Amino acid sequence: MAIRSVVESDLSGEPDAATATFGLGDTWYEVDLTTEERKKLEEALKPYLKAGRKAGEPTPKKRVVPETTAEERDKIREWAKGKGLEFADRGRIPKKVMKAYDEAHGIDRSK
Repeated sequence: MAIRSVVESDLSGEPDAATATFGLGDTWYEVDLTTEERKKLEEALKPYLKAGRKAGEPTPKKRVVPETTAEERDKIREWAKGKGLEFADRGRIPKKVMKAYDEAHGIDRSK
């Protein structure tokens, strides 16, 4: 003896439906839809899906790291120490120090 299960559309009551899951706000929904009904739902949501992003995916941050050589970084540190700016002897040079150095030397790193 075989047992057959038929899923009906929650909208039209037609057979051969499948469950579609979607979320809005903090609430998730499930609805049983036929293939045609699912296409209509996807079409209605298309502009929102195109403009949105998947939840849990962080917005990529644009990391701006000035391209400098080791020699140039040494010059920047020496210049900044001479100006009395205090920061670590090692590691990343603070943005405010880089900006001050660039302004003092007419350097534009935005290119």
